[in-house]
Amino acid sequence: SSGINAECPLRPGEDVALLEAEGWACVSVLEHLTIWKKTLVEENLSLYKIFGSFDSISAVEFYNAQVNDQYRSVWDKSVNNLYVVDNITNNREIVYWATKFPFPLQDRDYVFERSHSLDDKKEEIVIASRSITHKAKPEYPGKLVRVYQYGSKLVIKANQGLYEKGMSYVLTYYDDFGVPIPNQVKDRMATTKIPEFLDKVHEAALYLGTTGKLYVPYPEPHSPTLRRSVS
Repeated sequence: SSGINAECPLRPGEDVALLEAEGWACVSVLEHLTIWKKTLVEENLSLYKIFGSFDSISAVEFYNAQVNDQYRSVWDKSVNNLYVVDNITNNREIVYWATKFPFPLQDRDYVFERSHSLDDKKEEIVIASRSITHKAKPEYPGKLVRVYQYGSKLVIKANQGLYEKGMSYVLTYYDDFGVPIPNQVKDRMATTKIPEFLDKVHEAALYLGTTGKLYVPYPEPHSPTLRRSVS
């Protein structure tokens, strides 16, 4: 039996036995979230998986706080620049993101492809991002460190309905920061910065919910038309 079952309260989607069998270790337990870590030794890469939930916001509000880049530039003080470079389809775009890093680390920038999908039956929204290169956004040597190994997948699940209060999420991501950084520093950044960021996302979602300007991913051409029963 696992030695951390007592420490890691089960959250939606969190299967401790399966996570441990796949090489994940629980590194932080907080009121709203649990952080797991997995190290890919050969690639010198740390993966993090965060399970969390909020009762006071809906899945759609949480989704909008994640993808409203214009508003994020207001509430996220670490953002230097964040905008869509190119729209590929309704649900896929290329994003440029320049972010401040704590001293003495140099500031970073990212170019990544972001895709969105909505599963109406599962009442689930997925945002997936992965770093790419793009001719419109070359590196800025000396000013910023370009990160080439970055990826994240955020699965947002409604408890009762996409627009109803109450949702859970699973965020899986990796980020090599562009240069070697000691694992202890990475872990400290992960276990402090992630909860801080997600608390801010929660606050942003609460605000966006009051504006009434909420969007969901477009229905994919191959998926069923999103018609809700009115009977």
